[in-house]
Amino acid sequence: DGGDASRFNDSEGVLFAEISALADDLTFRGISLSDGTTANRIVIYLSNVSNRIRLIIRGNNVLLADLFYDVSNTLDYHKVAAKYKADDFALWIDGVEVATDLSGTSMPIGLNQVRFANANGTTPFYGKTKQLMYFNTALSDSELATLTTL
Repeated sequence: DGGDASRFNDSEGVLFAEISALADDLTFRGISLSDGTTANRIVIYLSNVSNRIRLIIRGNNVLLADLFYDVSNTLDYHKVAAKYKADDFALWIDGVEVATDLSGTSMPIGLNQVRFANANGTTPFYGKTKQLMYFNTALSDSELATLTTL
């Protein structure tokens, strides 16, 4: 049961995925939570930089967070969590908070869909997925550590 638009929280939440790349081919491959446009989106990317996982958060077409972390190999599975809340954006990978941005009060609005691609359908996710979950509240650091630990 994937829910519907009433399940998504524009003011805070967590997008979680356990993912691996099919190839380290230097292309963007995304999983997004959005309003169907690139103006309001939360996207976890396997990046166009070798072995990089990246998080982009935009609200009302304003870049709120652009966080990334280089892992040893994107061909291996990684547990990735994107936390969003006013003035509290974080990227968690494999049990560790690897990047944060503590500014940005404007939030994505109208979140109503999850896609195995960028919000507008570009950069489809070519990879493997064991889990994909959404939480409609921002989890605590302890909860995020537990959720993302391999």
